[in-house]
Amino acid sequence: MQGNRILLVDRQLSYLEVAKKMLKFHNDDYIIDTASTGDECFEKLLSNNYDLILLDYDIDESKGLEVLAKIFRSGFDITVVMLVDENKEDIAFKALERGAADYIMKVRGYLTALPFTVSKVLERQKSGVTPKVTTPSPTESEVIDSDNSKDVQDAYFLLDHQGRFLSSNRLLEKYLEYSEAELLELMFSDLIPQEHEARFNQWLTSIDLGYSNKTLSTSIIGKFGKRKQVEIALKPVRDSESEIRSYKGKLTFKPSSDLTAFKDGTFDQSRMIRDMARIIGNSHNESLSHLLERITQTICQHFQFQRATLALLDRQRKVFVKLIMVGFSSGNENDRKVMEVPQDVIERAFDNSRKVKVLYFNQDKGISRYSLIESLREERRTEPRRPENKWHPRDMVILNLVDRNQETFGYISLDNPLFTLAPDRAIFYNLEIFSSLASLAIETYYRIATTEKRNRRLKQLLITSNIFKLHLNLNEMLNEVVWSIKFSLDFNLVMLGLLSNKSGQMEIKAVACDDKIKALQIGELKYDTIHFKNIFKKQYRRGKSYYINQQEPLLKELKDIYYSHRRFNADGENYWSWYSMLVIPIRRREDKIVGFLMVDDPADTMIPTRETLHTLEILATQISIAIDNRLTYLQSKEKIITDKTKFLMDTEEKDKTFKKLVDKVFH
Repeated sequence: MQGNRILLVDRQLSYLEVAKKMLKFHNDDYIIDTASTGDECFEKLLSNNYDLILLDYDIDESKGLEVLAKIFRSGFDITVVMLVDENKEDIAFKALERGAADYIMKVRGYLTALPFTVSKVLERQKSGVTPKVTTPSPTESEVIDSDNSKDVQDAYFLLDHQGRFLSSNRLLEKYLEYSEAELLELMFSDLIPQEHEARFNQWLTSIDLGYSNKTLSTSIIGKFGKRKQVEIALKPVRDSESEIRSYKGKLTFKPSSDLTAFKDGTFDQSRMIRDMARIIGNSHNESLSHLLERITQTICQHFQFQRATLALLDRQRKVFVKLIMVGFSSGNENDRKVMEVPQDVIERAFDNSRKVKVLYFNQDKGISRYSLIESLREERRTEPRRPENKWHPRDMVILNLVDRNQETFGYISLDNPLFTLAPDRAIFYNLEIFSSLASLAIETYYRIATTEKRNRRLKQLLITSNIFKLHLNLNEMLNEVVWSIKFSLDFNLVMLGLLSNKSGQMEIKAVACDDKIKALQIGELKYDTIHFKNIFKKQYRRGKSYYINQQEPLLKELKDIYYSHRRFNADGENYWSWYSMLVIPIRRREDKIVGFLMVDDPADTMIPTRETLHTLEILATQISIAIDNRLTYLQSKEKIITDKTKFLMDTEEKDKTFKKLVDKVFH
C-alpha cells in the first residue's frame, strides 16, 4: 500500500489535522491531501490522482451527497467513503446508492478505527474488487414506499445492514403508533419481545446465509406496549461481494390473540437498564414533559402494561399531580379520573420505604382504586395471591419515586396488563430497579435544569443590580432590585426596608409579590427600630444573616397579610414554615445598619442553601453601595446647582455694578 494517495474532505480544519495524523501514524507512506469545500475537492481531483476520498456528509452546508454525485457524474473512477453523523443511517444508505464504496458512522472513538477502515478499503481496491451496493429497482422501491397495497394488513419497511429502520410506510406507523422519526431511531429487534428473540435471531441467520426465505410468525410490541401478532418477511439486499447492505421487509398483521408473558427467566433486565441509561444520559437535552413521557412509555413497553400514569409532587399544595397519562382515551373522563392525589395517601402507601406496591382489583369489596385511599395493599411477595394466580386487567402496580434523601417526590402507576399470568418475584425486583432509574433520570433533569436556570437568572441579577443606575430615583432602584431577587432566586415574597433617622422606624420601601393588594398592604408597614432589632437573636444567626424559624409576635401582622388563612408547618428540618423569615442586614461602610433585605415563601418550600444565602448577602452589599452612590450623586448634583446659582447671582450683581458705573460716568 506504499504511496496510496488519500484526499480528506471536511469543513472542520481541526478534524482534518487529527485524521491526517492518525492515518500517517498508522502508515507513514500515505500521501494525504485535505480540502474543506466541495470546490476545493474538485480542484484537488483535477490536479492529482487519488486512490481514496474520505468525504464528510457535513460539507458545504450538508451537501455531501451532492458532492458525491458530482464526483461520479464528472467521470472520476475513484473509491469514496462517506463519513456520516451517528443515527443518520438513511444518509449512509443514500450515499451507498449514489456510488460510495462504504461509509463510516461518526460515533465516539471512530477516529481510532479510521486507519483500519481505510486499510481494509484499499486492500479491497488492490485486489481488484470495488464494493458497490445494489440499488433497488424502481418497482421494489415503489412497493416499499406504497400505502396502496392490495392487502391492507401488510406494512412495508427498509432496514440497513445492522437492522435499523431506514424507511417505513404509514400503515406500519399506524399499527405500531410510532412516528416516522421515532421509528428511524429504532432497530427492528427493539420491537421483538424478549422471549421471542432467540427464535427471531435463528430465523434471521438462516435468511442471511441463504438457507431459507420463509416468513416468521411472532409478535411485536408497539409504542405503548401493545402486542401485535405478525408474519415477518425479510429480503436481504447484497452488494457485488454478496455482503448484506440492507433488508426489504414486510409485516402482515394478524388478529390479536390472548397473550401471556413474564414466564420465568424471560425478562430482559439488561435491555431495560440500557434503555434507561440512554434516557438518563439525554435527560439534560429534553423538556420535562418529553422526559416523563419517555419514561412512562419505556415502562409500558418493558413490563407490558397498556396504561400508565406518572405524577410529581407539588410541595406547596401537598398533592401529587398527574403529568403524563399513557394509554388513556382523551375523551373518556372516567379513564382520567382524579388528576391530583393527596401527598399523605402516597406517603402512607410507602411507609416502609418500599419501592413497589400492588393494589389487587376487587380483593376487598368497596375499594376505589382511583382514590388510592385505604386501598393500597402490601406488595405481592408479602400478600396472598389471588385465586388461580391470575393477573386481572384492573390490578394496579404503583412505583415509588424518591430523591437522594429517600423522600418521595413522585410515583408511577401501571394497570391494564397485556398478560394474564401474575408476574413472578423477578418482575417485581426489576420494577424496583426501574423505580430507582426513573428517579435518577428525573432528579438529574431537575439538577441540571435548576443549575442552568440559576446561572441564567444570576446573570440577569447582576445586570439588574448595577450599582450605577443613577437615572433612577431611590424608590425605582429598590423596587427593581426586589423584583430581580424574586425572579432570580425564586422567592414568592421579597421586601426591602430602610431605617428612617427622622421617624426612628424601619419602613418597607419596596415589595415584590404577585398579589398587588398584599404588596400595597405590606408596603405600608412600619416598625419601631428598637423593637425590630430585638428579633435578631443569636439562635437565628446564619453567617451575616438571620433565619427566623420560630413565631415572632412582631412579624404577626406581616404574616397575617401575606399568608391570610394559608398556614403550613415544616414537614422536616429542611422545609420552610409559614412563620419563617430570612433577614439580611444592609450595612454602610462604617458597618452601620441602614436597612434590611427580607425574603419569604421559597417556591420549592425548601430552606435556602448556603449558596443562596451568600448570594443574598452579596446583594445586600450591592444595595448599600448603590444607596451610597445615589446619595453622593444627589449631593454632587445639588452642589453643582448651588454653585451655578451662585455664579449666576454673582454675574448678575457684577452686571448691575458695571451698569451703575457707566450711568454715573455718562450722566
